[in-house]
Amino acid sequence: MPTLLADDARIDVARTDVDTLADLRKARRRRRLGDVEWFDVAYRAYLFALVGGALTIMASDAVGGLLDEGVERNDLLTRGPAVAAVAVVAAVAIGLRNGADGGPVSVERADVRHLLLSPIDRRRALLRPIVQRLRSVAFTLALPLGVVGQLIARDVDGSRVAWAASAALFGALVGALYVAAAVLAHALRLQPWSATAIGTVLVAWQIAVAVAIWTSADEPGEVATELESWQRIGPANTIGSVLFWSIRQRGVDAIAIGVVLAIVVVALALGGRLRLEPLERRGQLVSQLRFAATLQDIRTVVQLRRQLRAESVRTRPWFTAMPRPHRTETPKPARIIPARESNRTRFGDFDDEEPGARDGRRGQGARGAGGGTVLRLPGGVVWRRGTASIARIPTARFARMAALAALGGAAASWTVSSTPLAAIGLVVALFLVGLESVEPLAQEVDRPDLTDRLPVDRGRLFAHHLVAPAVLLGALGLIGAVGAVVVEPEHTIGALALAVPVVWGGAIGAIVTTVRDAPDPPSVASTTVVGRDRLAESPMALPEFAGISNTVTGLMPIVLSAIGSIPVFAMRLEASVSSAVRATVAVALCLAMLLVWIIRRDRWSLALRRFFTDGRAMREAP
Repeated sequence: MPTLLADDARIDVARTDVDTLADLRKARRRRRLGDVEWFDVAYRAYLFALVGGALTIMASDAVGGLLDEGVERNDLLTRGPAVAAVAVVAAVAIGLRNGADGGPVSVERADVRHLLLSPIDRRRALLRPIVQRLRSVAFTLALPLGVVGQLIARDVDGSRVAWAASAALFGALVGALYVAAAVLAHALRLQPWSATAIGTVLVAWQIAVAVAIWTSADEPGEVATELESWQRIGPANTIGSVLFWSIRQRGVDAIAIGVVLAIVVVALALGGRLRLEPLERRGQLVSQLRFAATLQDIRTVVQLRRQLRAESVRTRPWFTAMPRPHRTETPKPARIIPARESNRTRFGDFDDEEPGARDGRRGQGARGAGGGTVLRLPGGVVWRRGTASIARIPTARFARMAALAALGGAAASWTVSSTPLAAIGLVVALFLVGLESVEPLAQEVDRPDLTDRLPVDRGRLFAHHLVAPAVLLGALGLIGAVGAVVVEPEHTIGALALAVPVVWGGAIGAIVTTVRDAPDPPSVASTTVVGRDRLAESPMALPEFAGISNTVTGLMPIVLSAIGSIPVFAMRLEASVSSAVRATVAVALCLAMLLVWIIRRDRWSLALRRFFTDGRAMREAP
């Protein structure tokens, strides 16, 4: 009897712990959602569904489809699953690496300290965060793929509803595999190098199968006879076949879905093995990441993403930066230019303080624009610093940039030969490659305390920091050209000729984003663009339009990166030498305007403030 009572007591304690956990989460949810107006939430969801549906139908009617008009049903069913399976294994590879880095869930620090260290079953405590992550990723992938499915339905057999449903199911399976792979990698203590190796093998295997099937024969019926067994069977072909359930259903595909569900169940069962230290670290970084994303601070988002992946610069550089040549004669002194020819906002004369006061505040040798001088250092110093920064880029980042460049090249080839919607992938890849490549410029922007002490023109300093990234982008452009050639060998000459203009033009958005993050000079930092006190000035836009304004501001860099797609669309309209030359000239003009903006940005800002200030002074004068 005492043993039975003890067992009953333990059972009661366990039930009490579970109930307490449920009550705490309910109370927290009520407090978090207590001030939420459900009518507003429902109205926003209604507007999102209405506007999204209308835009989808309009885009579908305007584009006219996603595939070539000559695509046959048998050809699509023979070669399509292997190509779609590349996305599946890519999601698994990314999930494995994410799990090895401490993902995929993020738990707040208080939950780690008080909940996961309490005598509650850790698997039960982590089950809900894992399920939430699984649900959010699956929905995030299912929704856009459902839209893509109804676009495919315009060119092949099958209804729009059937294609949208099969594509959405495929997206949900990809999202579930991503989260499950990440949880398994984290629970099984998979090392980053082993996760990368496994993911690389899976992706290479599936790509080899897809290429072999795609290029095997002109007739779909000849594929099964001309290929070896390993060339026909990929690690995820059956899951890729789910995408085409609208026109073909196979029993083996249902088995693949069962395997995916089994993997998800195993991941949920092992969820209690997640490590506490990575969870706490990831929770802190994710909270900062969300705050930075709310403020649209893209540079901070990039830095936090690198910290989530535990990336650090190389201790040994890939190559040694070009040393400064030894001079036997007297070195040439730095050029001294009058302050009136320099960027006056560099040391500021917007306010009424004396030049001597500015001298003490801005550092030794930095004199005001009223009569001082500014040094213009040789550009080679900045170029060597940028080269040294690129030489310490870690291997994972180089691989990520190369993969993005290759995907961008493939998207460019599909844009020319197939559908203009592939340009979306091209622009996104160009923007991300640009963000990763402008690291020397970003490092200068991140340390305004050091930059402001240099007696040099800030705009010209930023412009010199673009030389090293331009060389790196040129190399990445050649990788993108290889990706375009793999997709369509007929585009070899055009891809090699336009690779560099495309990546340079696509980096404009990233450069603008990085330079825009540079703080205003201290002399005008406390004023708005119209010259008023920043704390006392009311916002120029009404609160009702704040969301639209933030959306436009956030999308502007992506729109600017679309400049890199000008040569691609030129070749789509007319594949000729004259079209390529005109497109290259257009990109060159955009790059020239970018350089002028970078050099004169601070000067124009000061001139605009002065314009409004002088206007108010004239109006208030008797």
